[in-house]
Amino acid sequence: MAETPPSNMKPAAEGAPTSGSRRARLWALCVGIGVLLGSLLVVFSPFREKLDERALSGLGFFTGACDDRGDSRATPESGCLALRAKPTLTTSQLAAAVPHLGKVHLKLELNLAGTAVDNIDSLKELDDVQSLDLTVTPVWNVDALSGMRSLKSLVLHRTQVQDIAALKALTGLQSLNLWETRVSNLEALRNLTDLRQLDLRDTQVRDLDGLANLPHLETLKLGGARNVRNIEPLGQLATLKMLDLNETQVERLDPLKKLHDLQALYLANTTVRDIDVVAGMPNLKTLALDGSKVENIGAMRGLVQLETLVLARTPVTNIDALKGLTGLKRLNLSDTSVENIDALSNLKGLRTLNLFRTEVRDVDALKGLKGLQELYLANTPVKDVDVLKGLTGLRELVLYGTMARNVDELKAALPNTRIVW
Repeated sequence: MAETPPSNMKPAAEGAPTSGSRRARLWALCVGIGVLLGSLLVVFSPFREKLDERALSGLGFFTGACDDRGDSRATPESGCLALRAKPTLTTSQLAAAVPHLGKVHLKLELNLAGTAVDNIDSLKELDDVQSLDLTVTPVWNVDALSGMRSLKSLVLHRTQVQDIAALKALTGLQSLNLWETRVSNLEALRNLTDLRQLDLRDTQVRDLDGLANLPHLETLKLGGARNVRNIEPLGQLATLKMLDLNETQVERLDPLKKLHDLQALYLANTTVRDIDVVAGMPNLKTLALDGSKVENIGAMRGLVQLETLVLARTPVTNIDALKGLTGLKRLNLSDTSVENIDALSNLKGLRTLNLFRTEVRDVDALKGLKGLQELYLANTPVKDVDVLKGLTGLRELVLYGTMARNVDELKAALPNTRIVW
């Protein structure tokens, strides 16, 4: 007879699978709740950020598209939030907005231009600001920026800022605008080796040594920085593509002789006379010499890539060097003593020609320039304009102050041209 298990053993044998099943169900339930909570966090996290954006709107901000150049219709960049302050924003409102900004885990482009904000200490709490615009604000102290290592673009245009020592730690900065500030000392920029664009127009800058070792600098604007005379440090900036020296005290361009990649050079209202260095700038597309002392332009021969040339208000009289500049599109010779423009006869790409207040009498050289769209002959001794009848591409022709004849016939021949007479 088979042995029967004791009665106290049977419940245990049957209960073992029952207990395991319960534990399995409990485990599955916990996992399900965890997944559900995770999903809810994913779903409602953007909603939480949207709530913060609404709060920011109430504090004086409106959202835009990152790098939208003011186009509110542009699609915002993924992972980036652009905030522009309303003109009424105050320093206290900015401080109240910072906690909300800290919760929006996105790259921030913060535009405070034109506001009454005079203190930015509250921004110390933000780690994700990549762009900050303080144009025309009463801000004068920027020490709060010293810890904002994520900053790539900073605009201090027309602020009261003078001391920029706090910027020396911002090694990720790529664009810096100090236009119309009281800045004079550039030592803080010495190690900002990632800088691409630097605007120092109308500043008190004199010593440029702090710029000598910026290996990626492409755009440098010094126009109106009237204390600048010595540009030796710029000779090391081999990556420069645009250099603005308008209205500085620069006299000599020799230090620029190694800047072979330069594409635009502005020398308006300087005492520069010798431009021989441009002969070694094969990529030069724009050269502005208006109001300078340049008379000899022989160094331009061979600059076939030149597109824009401004010689207005210079002592230039002979333009033979322009004969082969077939890439030229815009030429300004106004307020010069130029008489002969035969050198322009083969410049088929010319679109705009300004001869205001020159000594030009004969415009026959323009006969073949079918692509010419704008021609300014005001206050010249030009009489015969019949040759212009064939320039059917002209959109504007200015003849006031001339002795032009048969203007009515010219108007009939050029019905689509606006003729100012």
